[in-house]
Amino acid sequence: MTAPGRGRPPIFDDAAQDEFLRLVASGVRVGEAADKLGISRRTPTQLATRNPGFAPRLAAAKAAGRDHRVPHGTAGGYNNHRCRCRRCTAAATAARSKHRAESVGHDGPDRTAHIHPLPIPQPHTATTKFAVLADVG
Repeated sequence: MTAPGRGRPPIFDDAAQDEFLRLVASGVRVGEAADKLGISRRTPTQLATRNPGFAPRLAAAKAAGRDHRVPHGTAGGYNNHRCRCRRCTAAATAARSKHRAESVGHDGPDRTAHIHPLPIPQPHTATTKFAVLADVG
C-alpha cells in the first residue's frame, strides 16, 4: 500500500461530484457538465458503475435535469423529447386529433385519395437515316 499523499490526487472528489450533480440537476447535459469541471465525459458513468452510492444520485440528477429541458405540456415534449407524462401525452393527442381532422378535408369526406390520370405516351415511329434518304430521293 502506498503512503498517504502519494500518487495522483483525485480530480473527481466529493466536492466535484456535488458540483457535477448540481449542474446536471439544473438541466446541463452530462457531457457539458463534465467539460465545465475539466473531467472526462466517461468519469461520472464509470464512477456510477463502481460506486453504488453515486449511481442513484446521478440517476436522480439526470431525471431532474431532464424535467428542466423538456417543454412539458406540448406535443414537442412527447414527440421530440420522448416524455410520456400526462400533460405531454394529452398535448400530443390533441395535436394529433387536430391534424387528422384537418387532413379529412383534403382527401374528401370518405378519406379516399384522389386519382390523377397519367398521360399515356404515344408510340413514335422510328426514324433511321435510310428512311430519311428514301423520303428525299
